[in-house]
Amino acid sequence: MPTLSVFCKRAAALALALLLIGAILRTAVSAEEVSAVPPAPAAEVTVPARPEAPEAAPTPAPLNFFATSYTVTAPGSQNGLGTLRRGDKADIAVVLKDTALTTDAFRLEDYDFSKLIDSFSACTPRAELISSGSEPVSVKVTCPGIEYSGTGQSLKLSAARKGSTDAPQTVEVTVSQAEIYVKPEPTPTPAPKEVPAPVILITRSAQPKPLAAKETADIVVTFQNTGKTKAQTPVVSFSASEALTILNENSTFLLPDIEPGKSTSVTVRVQAAKEIQSAGQSLQADLKFNYDSAGTLAQASASEKLNLSASATGDGQKTDAATPNVVIQDFSYGEQAISAGGHFKLDFRFQNMGRLKIENVVVSVDGGENFALDGGTSTFYYDSLASRGDQRQSVPLMALPTAKSGAQPVTVSFKYEYVDGSKRAAASSEIKLSVPVVQQDRFQINAPTLSETVNAGEEVVLTLNYVNRGKTEVSNVEAVIEGSGFESPTKNQYVGNISAGTSGSVGFALTPTDAGKLKVVLKVTYEDPNLQQQTKEFPVELTVSESADPGLDIDLEGMDEPQGPAFPWPVLGVIPAAGIIAGLVVVIRRKRAAAKAAPAPEAENAAWEDWDNVFSDESDDTEV
Repeated sequence: MPTLSVFCKRAAALALALLLIGAILRTAVSAEEVSAVPPAPAAEVTVPARPEAPEAAPTPAPLNFFATSYTVTAPGSQNGLGTLRRGDKADIAVVLKDTALTTDAFRLEDYDFSKLIDSFSACTPRAELISSGSEPVSVKVTCPGIEYSGTGQSLKLSAARKGSTDAPQTVEVTVSQAEIYVKPEPTPTPAPKEVPAPVILITRSAQPKPLAAKETADIVVTFQNTGKTKAQTPVVSFSASEALTILNENSTFLLPDIEPGKSTSVTVRVQAAKEIQSAGQSLQADLKFNYDSAGTLAQASASEKLNLSASATGDGQKTDAATPNVVIQDFSYGEQAISAGGHFKLDFRFQNMGRLKIENVVVSVDGGENFALDGGTSTFYYDSLASRGDQRQSVPLMALPTAKSGAQPVTVSFKYEYVDGSKRAAASSEIKLSVPVVQQDRFQINAPTLSETVNAGEEVVLTLNYVNRGKTEVSNVEAVIEGSGFESPTKNQYVGNISAGTSGSVGFALTPTDAGKLKVVLKVTYEDPNLQQQTKEFPVELTVSESADPGLDIDLEGMDEPQGPAFPWPVLGVIPAAGIIAGLVVVIRRKRAAAKAAPAPEAENAAWEDWDNVFSDESDDTEV
């Protein structure tokens, strides 16, 4: 019999075979089932029906208007064609046809006929249907009251369908202006040139002798036309001076027309007065006339003063006395010119130079813009001043700090009255006095600050600082540097005018050429407020050394000697020593703590105690 191990082996092989057979059978059955299962029905897909598109609205036929005829109705028109001038108004009618629509589908109210445009006045067109049956639509559009503004224009008529949802359709019908007969503007006739008025020369007859008092004389006055145009309907009027009288019935005369180059005359009788005050008398002639100027009647005139001599009588004549005059005989303000801001007294003496006494004399002093009253009043009163009489007056004044230099005016005014016979009259006079004013020269210039070291070949700058402390400007300021042994890019500088209260500086850059003493002079010239030229000089002396060696120059001998405070080298030695001692203290303390925790042999403890004695006191364990 087989052993148990063999049996087990066989059983295992059998079981493995059964497993393989079962796997094969399951595979076959699965394949069969798959082939036997019928295919699943496809899912039904419902496609929504496409909505029917609404019926498209009928598209209106496009406008297809065109002009067939037009008429222009205006005053004086013939055969339907207007005769227009600029500014004329006319009714223009245009017949339109629409070939796209017939009368059955056309309604006049469905259309909009806009206004006529292009340089014609706006209007509201009138439209009417004139076609019938199946003919293309014909519309007559009339725009009344068109105002014509010139040639070379056209008419544009717009028509659009109303109420349409589509975009408006517009058609423009153009009627060329060239097809409308327009009467041309008449060429204006150039205006005739104006003709100058005729020149009338007025003269008198010779006078044999001067007119005596109450004497009569006939003066023949002649009017001669020296122009090129006839003087029509001339009329002359005469007027005489105060000592003459015209004896004619009328002083105005109507003269006949005066042809060019011709003359006419009129006689005027005059009589001298009983008293003739002046030998010079006159007869004034004023002529007015018409003349033809380029077809227009124009007016012109001519006047002349005809002098006549007469013998003055002088009977009973009284001459008025001369007006008395007041003058200033002398005045003083001091021995020297007045400085701006200075005080002074103006003394003057005035005198009545007339032959009549003057009364109610008022004297006023006005210093203008340069002087002011220094206390008191500037107006003085005197009851009277006899002929050749004089008076003195003193007025305290002060020259203003802003006063201009030079001679400045002070005005003295006189108002007074005088009696001439039985008549009182008033008079006045004004006299200007001249007082010299000088402005102090307060233009300050500071001397330059010198450099401590100056080397040959090195540039040094010398600066002059200035300030104008005066009230007015100084002008024509110029600075120069003079001397030798140096080089400078600018030795002369023009500064110009310096206003009051202004400060600044002028600098000179110079380069010494040699070592030693260098002497230069800085010179500033200017015109002070009194326009006087001033000069200020600043001598400068520089000590120039040899030029320094540009190489490195190190003094090795001086390195052994301290050049400054000694560095605290002992401190650097103390710092690490203190650190070492602190470290030893920490180590010793740790050793002592260990010795207390675990006692060591006596010899070892004795050694540590020796160290403790070094850093501790005998009485306790306090650390040093």
